[in-house]
Amino acid sequence: MKKILSLSLAAAMALSLAACGGSSASSSSAAPAASASGTASALADYDIQPELDESVDYTQGDPYSFIIATDGAEDRVDGLLVHYMADELNAITGGRIQLQTYFNGSMGTDTELCESTQAGDVAFFLGSTAFTANFVPELSVIDLPFLYKDAQQFRKTMDDETVYNYYSDKYDSNGFKLIGFFDQGMRQMTSNIRVQTADDMKGQKIRVMENKLHISIWQALGANPSPMAFSEVYMALQQGTIDAQENPFEVIYANRLYEQQKYVILTNHLPASHNLLISQIVFDALSESDQALIMAVGKAAIQYSREQCDARLEDRMKKVEETGTEIVTLSDDVLQQLRDKCQPVYDDVRATYGDEQVDMQINTASKYA
Repeated sequence: MKKILSLSLAAAMALSLAACGGSSASSSSAAPAASASGTASALADYDIQPELDESVDYTQGDPYSFIIATDGAEDRVDGLLVHYMADELNAITGGRIQLQTYFNGSMGTDTELCESTQAGDVAFFLGSTAFTANFVPELSVIDLPFLYKDAQQFRKTMDDETVYNYYSDKYDSNGFKLIGFFDQGMRQMTSNIRVQTADDMKGQKIRVMENKLHISIWQALGANPSPMAFSEVYMALQQGTIDAQENPFEVIYANRLYEQQKYVILTNHLPASHNLLISQIVFDALSESDQALIMAVGKAAIQYSREQCDARLEDRMKKVEETGTEIVTLSDDVLQQLRDKCQPVYDDVRATYGDEQVDMQINTASKYA
């Protein structure tokens, strides 16, 4: 495992700015402390702001410099979320709480970051729920295929009090404190083979994440799924090792996958679901007011990321289409046929996680359809 900057438990609990894990070329810290008024009224310049207790002076208390890390790129939605949190915490606390930011897996893979977050060595982690499911298995139920018609339905489902509290308890049991769920929009299939019917999936070699449920989805659709690290995808498409891959437009555009693919098929088969977590060890060591501050800023950051995700989607689709890559819309009948092909996946998930959780997810999603 890539060696991660190790913080002692004491440092994770009350890390002075001078004693914090030193920044390196791979990290950037929050901006210098804003000229704070000494109250909660000092905020960074964003349209969306956290809901704070105005009676609390957040500039007072132990100083912290926490690590926040993601495998994602700085210029993607998860990167925007990281900067929002760093800017807001810095401004609200007058520099008392600062975040050391790490992008592009510079602190480790999603799996390594999960392990380090559990241990308290990394305070905040942003990553795909598909990877976090290796630590919190119940998250697999989020990825029931073709359950959500769009990102808005997915967000409402995961924000629902019953659903949120259910998953929050599961994170708590595994060393994480859930702040909330965000996304990069819906996942779409790209391919050099035009897909217009459900049968057109048959035999396509498609790269998928190293996730058992994702593999089973594409097997059910008749494709030939190939688990592969994302860093290998562009070259594999270029060399013809795979025919297709699946990702949200944010990723398709940022990584220029359209250069190697003739078609983007609007399958909307899964949300590109991510979680924002804080180490339970770190969270439990904070004062009640700092805990409330972290949660408030984190939830506002999620709302900001969702707003940015939606604003960028149309632009990303347009730019991809301008390159000559064709965007293919599937009929409702074809989408239903694809959903029907995935019934064995639903059956397996029920057998593994039980009717209660699966019904909760399906019924809540239906409520917001």
